[in-house]
Amino acid sequence: MKLELNAPLTDTRNYGVDLLRIVAMFMVLFLHILGNGGILFEVEVLSSHGLTAWFFEMATFSAINCYGVISGYVGVNAKYKYSNLVMLWLQVVSYSVIITLVYHLRYPALVPLSAFKAALTPICSKQYWYVTAYAGMFLLMPVLSKGAKALTKKQFKATLAALFVALSLLPSLFTNDIFATLWGYTLLWLSFLYLAGAYVKLHGLFKNSAKISLAVYGGCTIFSWVFKLWEENVSKEGKYADLASGFIAQYTSPPMLISGVALFVLFANLNIPSFLKKAVKIISPCAFGVYIIHAHPLLWDRLITYRYAHYIDYNPFVMILLVALTAIVMFVLFTFIDFIRLKIFEALKIRQLLLKLENKLTGGMWDC
Repeated sequence: MKLELNAPLTDTRNYGVDLLRIVAMFMVLFLHILGNGGILFEVEVLSSHGLTAWFFEMATFSAINCYGVISGYVGVNAKYKYSNLVMLWLQVVSYSVIITLVYHLRYPALVPLSAFKAALTPICSKQYWYVTAYAGMFLLMPVLSKGAKALTKKQFKATLAALFVALSLLPSLFTNDIFATLWGYTLLWLSFLYLAGAYVKLHGLFKNSAKISLAVYGGCTIFSWVFKLWEENVSKEGKYADLASGFIAQYTSPPMLISGVALFVLFANLNIPSFLKKAVKIISPCAFGVYIIHAHPLLWDRLITYRYAHYIDYNPFVMILLVALTAIVMFVLFTFIDFIRLKIFEALKIRQLLLKLENKLTGGMWDC
């Protein structure tokens, strides 16, 4: 792909951002297979397997931050619609209920009828932490967007800098979740990422952003990796262990925040070839479905939890290749499933029906 430097971030469709949705979801799968899949728990950090696994862990950890920034970039100038949240809820509930039903029929003793309460209320039951946090942030989006556009560039930059210190830098340095972001698992952190994406949309970032962002992303990855190796060493010696324990592998850590923003800017400045645009346009709306399917609590144990620790029996190159192939298979399969779901929703004209209902109930109050 050719990098287009200084590409204007306009209101037209940005296929680079759509591509990032796909890449970031693949990174999430990679992350889950390495971590929850058991590989990171079985390797010695300073062994060849550990060095390899932890490098890729650091390289993929900022994926969720990318999604948060995308929300702000896309949402700040978009028309606010309650129906968008309902569409997300219907997508989540569809999978949640179907998966629960299948497991109930197969294992009625393990999955009783009471399990459907959580399946029908995935946001309130926190079946998916990101969906719950996003739903909360969604309700704040009109305030966040209006506030972002009301601020001057200088004011906006100062606000983001202050929030960075409060929500990222200080909690990491003091290993203390000072403002209860739960290290990134809350609407507060997603709201901050939303504002970061809104800033990029409204004001751009820096010149030669593609080259710089690639260097920043690579630098953050290497720094985080080296820091992890240092952490392993000092934790054994008991020196600076408190600092080492909470500084890197958190969504709110400065390297992971900066890495996510840099990765976003890199993709936002990509000039996607025409022949790839159609594929990106088709796959991108299905990417989030990959998360909903594989992260369902019932499937999670079957598909992820400690299922891949045996990959360390192979040499480091083969180990990572197997992780990548596993992620590819999951991504392709679950994308295909969500594509079918999307076509069913389109055939039923669910979005159009929700928009009509919303217009009747709200009287178009968000049209201004």
